[in-house]
Amino acid sequence: MSRKALGFCNEFDPDHDTMRRATTPETAEISPFPNGTHSTQFPCPLGLAAGNSVERTGKIGEAIGKELVARGINWILAPVIDLITDSAEPSEVPLRFGDNPDSVNAHAVAFIQGLRRAGVVTCVTQVLAALLQEVYRRFLEDTAWNGDLDELIEDELRPLRHLLEHGTLDCLMLSSCTSDFDDIARSRKSIKFVIDEVVRRRINFRGPAIVELTGTDSCANHAPLRALLAGSDMAFLSPNSDIRRASVNAVYAAIIDIPGFETALFTASERIEVMKAGVMAGLNIESPASPELLSSLVAANRPLVQAAFRASIITLQASPSPLVSLLADSIVLLLTPTVPPVSTRNVQSDPFEPLGRALSRSQPRIRHVPYTMSTDLSATHMAFLNRAGAVILVLACTTSALVDAQQEIWSDIEATLAETETGRHKTARIVVSAGDVRHLYQGGMMGRDWWGVACWDYSKGALEAAAEIVSGQRRGDGGMLPLTIR
Repeated sequence: MSRKALGFCNEFDPDHDTMRRATTPETAEISPFPNGTHSTQFPCPLGLAAGNSVERTGKIGEAIGKELVARGINWILAPVIDLITDSAEPSEVPLRFGDNPDSVNAHAVAFIQGLRRAGVVTCVTQVLAALLQEVYRRFLEDTAWNGDLDELIEDELRPLRHLLEHGTLDCLMLSSCTSDFDDIARSRKSIKFVIDEVVRRRINFRGPAIVELTGTDSCANHAPLRALLAGSDMAFLSPNSDIRRASVNAVYAAIIDIPGFETALFTASERIEVMKAGVMAGLNIESPASPELLSSLVAANRPLVQAAFRASIITLQASPSPLVSLLADSIVLLLTPTVPPVSTRNVQSDPFEPLGRALSRSQPRIRHVPYTMSTDLSATHMAFLNRAGAVILVLACTTSALVDAQQEIWSDIEATLAETETGRHKTARIVVSAGDVRHLYQGGMMGRDWWGVACWDYSKGALEAAAEIVSGQRRGDGGMLPLTIR
């Protein structure tokens, strides 16, 4: 069997294969050149949607694409086109464009078109979680198939249809966490059914489809084989040479042992070749990676990126920031969670340092005190709460556990302030939501006493833009909430 019957996303030979390197925006951002040159840290998709400018989203897509090309990358595993639902994990929310189908479709098309203008091909990612769960249940219970799935299928496939209509769907990655299913074999069968019967037959998608298996099914030498058996046209290989060799050998063995498997692989290779001969034919794949070009692009992109971050910040009340009317000699207490950094650029530093530094320009008496999720408020927290004229509580809702823990922290702060405010001026309360803003309302945190700002993630650009709103330097009323508050 020739090697071209199997697509290796990470291991293409640039002398023989068009798709030289594939990446995600996160991978591209955190991997510097040897001279230390980094790519720009761009707003997350949810922040772009909050900025309420499809045109700007397209420009950001083009800027990302140009920086990727300067790094020698011409294929990106993005964007995610799933709608944000109530079941979406907090960590997934910033990576999506919102919960409004029309807005998501418009921003996704603009983002992809921008990347294409820069010479980058996209592999759109969709989870199709509800459909996969229902198909899996049918296989598990051996339930008869009928037309009752049509409505669910149409709802899940609407974003893909929209991209096909606009000619912006070249490659699709179906991401599934197999640990969500008890029966691994049936889970792969379910994924293959969705690809073959739904994606290919129902919407007539003819491009390559990639299955990304996460969870227990991906932690082995046979992960690429399992993905291919689930209907993937390509497989991700480990950077470890021993694991990579074992993975390839497992695929070769399966060709002998599994009837029809070799034919499926050659069909997959034909889809890949069609994509390479079509949408990828015009790419400038001979252009070498250039740290000098990347440095100039990073500098040129700063005004656009700063404007995008500023537009993404949304105030949750119509009134101005409470800090505007705060007495000049008041202490401002900044409480931030201990969470992993967004980027590995500064793994030793507190990811909320940019917020504290930006606020200190207008609030010289600001006190930055981190809090942990596993312990109650300390004596230091209590002492500053007793003296503070304003409290700024930052929430980073990146996991379900953090959401619950931070709601407990908020309750402790409320209880402490209720005791200390007796007989004196009321403490101003500000919350900065760096994640899914819906948790503020579901947990009852956005009462009449709290003034809030949504910045969607805690990247440096988002925090600095949020600081401008919190300090009262400008108002954040130009965007729109990309999430429905119920």
